[in-house]
Amino acid sequence: MKAIKQQISQQANQSFTVSEFEKPYFDSPWHFHTEYELTYVHKGYGTRFVGASAELFQEGDMVLIGTCVPHYWRCDEDHYQDNGLSAHSIVIQFKPELFFHTELPEMDAIRLLLKKSASGVAFQFSKTYQDTFFAILKKTGFEQLMEFYNLLHQMSKDKSQRLLSISFDSQLYQAKDSKIFQEVINYIFTHFKDEISLIKVSEKVHMSTPAFCRYFKKRTQKTFTEYVNNLRIAQASKLLIETDMSISQICFECGYNSLSYFNRQFKKHKKIGPKEYKKLHIIS
Repeated sequence: MKAIKQQISQQANQSFTVSEFEKPYFDSPWHFHTEYELTYVHKGYGTRFVGASAELFQEGDMVLIGTCVPHYWRCDEDHYQDNGLSAHSIVIQFKPELFFHTELPEMDAIRLLLKKSASGVAFQFSKTYQDTFFAILKKTGFEQLMEFYNLLHQMSKDKSQRLLSISFDSQLYQAKDSKIFQEVINYIFTHFKDEISLIKVSEKVHMSTPAFCRYFKKRTQKTFTEYVNNLRIAQASKLLIETDMSISQICFECGYNSLSYFNRQFKKHKKIGPKEYKKLHIIS
C-alpha cells in the first residue's frame, strides 16, 4: 500500500467538502493533501496515525489535521469482518484560503487553531460536536458554511484541545517519507505479536540500520523501540479495559515474551501497573 498525495475534488459552488463514509472498515492508505481535514469518527475503532503520532481511536474521536500532514486511520480488517463490525465517519476538508485569504480579527482564534493543526489537534467527544457534524452534513450553501464556521469557532475556544505531536517540525514529511513510513507501519502490524527486528525493518525500507534509526528518530521524536512499545502498551490498555483476558495473555498477545518486562513497560507509559490500571477502569 503506497503513500499517495490525494487530490480532493471540490464542486465549483462550494468552498469546502463534506463527506460521509460508511464502510466495513476504514481502508484509506497513508496519505496527505494540501487541504486541512477535520475528521469525526461516529463508529469504529483501531489505530490513528497523524504525522509522527500513533494512538488508538474509538467512537467520538475527533481530530483536526493540517495541510500536507500524512494520516491514516487503521482498522483491523480481519477482526471487523469476523465480528460483523462497521466504520462510520464524517470528514470535512477545506483549503487554507478559506481562512487565510483575509485578516478578519474575528477569525484570529480559528487561524491560531489551524496553525496548531500542523501537529494534529485532538478534541474530547461532546454531544454538541456530534450534533453539529450531522447538521453540517444535512445542510447546504450558506447555512452549511455558517454551521462550519460556528463549529471551528467552538473548537478554537475548547480547552480540551490536545496536540498529537510535541514538535511541529516532526510533521513536515515529504512524499517519499510517507511511503517509507507506511512500509514501517505495515511491518509493525504484520509482526505485532512477534519479535520485531530492527535489522529486518531497516532492510524492508532499503536503509542501513544506523541510517534508519536516525531517520525514524528525526521523524517521530522516538526511537523505533520506543515507538513500537507505545503501540503495544496502547493495545494492551485497550484489552485490559474491554476484555476478560488475563494480564499474562495480554502480555503475549501484544508481542511481549516476558511478563516482568511487560509490567515494567506498562508502568513506564501509564505510571501504574496493568493490574492497577484494570481495577481503576472497572471502578470508574
